[in-house]
This record gives sequence, structure tokens and C-alpha cells, in this order.
Amino acid sequence: MIPAIINQGGGKWAFENLAYILSESLWVDIQEDFGDLNYILCVDNDEINKIASFIPIDSIKIAADKRKIEERFNAFGVPRPRTIIPSNAKEIEAILSENDQLKWILKYPTGCGAINHRFIENVSQIPKGWPKPFLLQEFIELQRPEVYRLYCVDGEIFGFNARRFKDKNIKNPWVAHAQGAIYEYGESPDKEAVEVATKALISTGLYYSFGIVDLLKSQDKKWYALEVGTDGIYNYVDRDIENETLINEINERLAKAFWKRIGSPPWGINWKYRNQKYSTNLLDSGCASIDIKDGRS
Repeated sequence: MIPAIINQGGGKWAFENLAYILSESLWVDIQEDFGDLNYILCVDNDEINKIASFIPIDSIKIAADKRKIEERFNAFGVPRPRTIIPSNAKEIEAILSENDQLKWILKYPTGCGAINHRFIENVSQIPKGWPKPFLLQEFIELQRPEVYRLYCVDGEIFGFNARRFKDKNIKNPWVAHAQGAIYEYGESPDKEAVEVATKALISTGLYYSFGIVDLLKSQDKKWYALEVGTDGIYNYVDRDIENETLINEINERLAKAFWKRIGSPPWGINWKYRNQKYSTNLLDSGCASIDIKDGRS
């Protein structure tokens, strides 16, 4: 079998650093032509669903649209803040009127880094040209805004961390790396957090390839999934996480899972990077949102 990392088309510039990281860790060359098993980054092929992809194409598309994530979460009963997909402004008006005791967020359904998310109290606050259907989510207030993350490769959950603002006085609810939040380590997930993450990943088809789950822990200690993420086509998982040990673990796990589907790995007995001079400090931005078709998450 011939493996390939696919990075082609007009948006490939956004994935170039990640493509290099994957090439060095997976021991697979970056190609424009498809192989027998592919790690898809950027692609401009209309028949992409027919291509053998390590990360399922349908799952990549789901992870890129928060409305699709909500549909899958709803179908599988994934614990999450109350989330609604209204078709029009009149439906939003009714929801706000009937639930005026709650705070609501109008989430931008595509993209990442919490860009364009906003609180909404009436329909006049909906910007012109906002993508439809809409996505409304109940705001869960926390004493200190924070979002937790778990990683998964080939059915194994690992890498628990928290995103918070270094200054504890910052109350910005959009706890994204792109908004200035930092990753903190040292805490361990409890059983419920792992169970919620697992359910979220299974529901979106990412559990047996590669995905992340962003989680929220309410003040009454309940865990909720906010969204999932993965690599490919529209976005990639943040590697600018200030933890080289975790980066190496992600890369090693991905390499072993990828070659598990092909045959004997090219690195021999113990995994290592293909180029021993390789440095993981390559990605200065953890969020690529590629507008081909037209994080708090």
C-alpha cells in the first residue's frame, strides 16, 4: 500500500507547517496525488468521499460545522449545554421570549477560535448575512471561564488540559487560544469527563481515527461537550500547546495508528521522527479556518 499526506489546492498554504510535521512523524511524503491510504489536509477534489482517508471525510465535514456536531450530539444523547438550531429569526424570537431567564449565545457555525460568537437578547442583534440555519446555545456561567480538552487517537483518550486566561480577573467567556487563553496542565480527568468525551467522539465518527473534544464543567460539577475537532480540509487541531511531551505523544500515536492500517512501520522497533534534527516548534497558530465552501469554542 502507498500512503500519502494530501495537501493540494488554493488553501494548502494554511496546512503547510502541519503537513511537514505529519510527514516527519508519520514517515509519509506530502503528495498531490492520492495514495492507498491518505491523511487529508487540503483538497480540491469533488469526489473526495471516494478517497481512502485515515480520518473519515464525513467526520471532517461534521467537525467543521457546529450545527452538524449538534445534530450528531443530539442523536447520540451527548451531554451538552442546551443547543437549538432555529431556521429563521422568528424561531429565535420565540426561543428568547420563552426562555428569558437564560443567557443565550449565537454561535458562528463554521470557523474556530470563538470568532464571531456573541450573546443575543433579541433578533435585532443578528448580523446581516449570518449563516442559516442558526445555532443557539445556552450560556453556562462559570466563576472562572475555562474549557477542558481531551485528545483521542485510535480509540484511546489522553492528553487532558485546560484553557484559561492567565489573568484570573479576565471574565471573557470565549476561552480560545486565539483569544489569548493559555493551556494549563497537571489536572486529571474524572470518569465522567472521559465518558462524555468518548460519547462525543463516537457520535461524530472520530473515535477510531483522530479527534479532540472541548468540554465544560458546570458549577454543579456536570460535564458537557461543547464540540469536537480534527485535522483536514477546513481546520486542524492546535499544536501550539506549550507542551512538547504531549505534541510528541500525539505524533507517535498518530504514526502508529496510521501504519497499523498499512503494515510494518518504516521506523523499526521504536517510533522516532524521520529526521532526527526535526523540531516540533512549527505551528504558531492553532486554528486554521479555510473558507473553501463559501472554539469557549
